[in-house]
Amino acid sequence: MDLSAAPPCPPPAPAPPSRRQALALVRRTFAPCARAVRWHAVGRFLTCPFLRVLPFLPPGGQLLDLGAGHGLFAVLALAGGAASVVAAEPDRRKVLATYRKPRVHFAVAYAEAIGGRFPAVSIFDVLYRIPLAGWDAVLAAAFERLEPGGVLLLKEIDPAARLKGAWNRAQEKLADLLGLTLGEAFSYETRGEIRARLERLGFAGFRAIELGRGYPHAHVLYLAYRPALESAVEKS
Repeated sequence: MDLSAAPPCPPPAPAPPSRRQALALVRRTFAPCARAVRWHAVGRFLTCPFLRVLPFLPPGGQLLDLGAGHGLFAVLALAGGAASVVAAEPDRRKVLATYRKPRVHFAVAYAEAIGGRFPAVSIFDVLYRIPLAGWDAVLAAAFERLEPGGVLLLKEIDPAARLKGAWNRAQEKLADLLGLTLGEAFSYETRGEIRARLERLGFAGFRAIELGRGYPHAHVLYLAYRPALESAVEKS
């Protein structure tokens, strides 16, 4: 399934929305959905620093969002300048229960089922629900979906922040009891361990950016790139 063809004339990138504008957008987008989905989307927006990630998206490009859930980051990415988003989510319940927009293409799928290459791939709060032995497969699939020079946006929780980490575990255990999410693990790695893992898989240009100020969780954004020099190698 190849969904990577970008629109022929992507719109110019708008200014990133303010927090108030983004919250209004989230409420409008999820207004037709069931009450539980609306509350989940608003709660997720208020507790996760999605807006702080938008400046790192390639302007006017297409985004592949892996583990997209109800597509919250997808709609915010459009407002932040993405041309379109492929929102890949293996939980069919979430895809069926959410909104529909022309420039958001939902796929009930894991990364391996998505074809094509993208200038950006995002993975938000997905890996920690997967045993560590399964992380390489997810990140390697993200690497394969990136264009040379493309950026991986990986958002996870910093295990070094013990108090915020304990709150995160309590919240996720409640989500498990309510059947709101897939996965059984609570797997975390330090910034150094994630850097070593990504570099071993071929990523370059690693950066760790603190996003958790003012939030109840210790959010960290990891940036890493598929080396651009691959384009010259592939042509030779």
